[in-house]
Amino acid sequence: MNELEQQVAAHLRFADPDQAEMIGELIGVLTPAIRQSMLGLVEAAALEINAQLMGQRVEVRLVDGDPELVVVETAIPGPPQPPNPPNPLDDDEARITVRLPGYLKDLISDAASDSGDSVNGWVIDALKTRSATAKVGNKVNRTIQL
Repeated sequence: MNELEQQVAAHLRFADPDQAEMIGELIGVLTPAIRQSMLGLVEAAALEINAQLMGQRVEVRLVDGDPELVVVETAIPGPPQPPNPPNPLDDDEARITVRLPGYLKDLISDAASDSGDSVNGWVIDALKTRSATAKVGNKVNRTIQL
């Protein structure tokens, strides 16, 4: 922020004194909004960089009121856990047909391939992890959190 203030001050040297004073006051009023905008931009940059890093992450820290990017080492995640073996009591099988937009089908196919699963296995695992089962008497209620 200090650099911005210095740049504005350098340009105001050539301005009319009344205008320079008014612009200086305006900059003083706008400084908190400018700082907040800068912080938002730096946080967005850090998120974008974090999505591309393995074993490290970028944190945004405020130093003397200015954002600073800091690289921090993180543990590299191990291989994914193998899927749970099928339960022999779950021999009841059902079939559904789902129409998906092409891009979503491609995303699912890529995710399944990345995890070493078939599309069917990946979708079933995803649904299992997002579902909750509640048994009331002899009635089973299931909900899926999407």
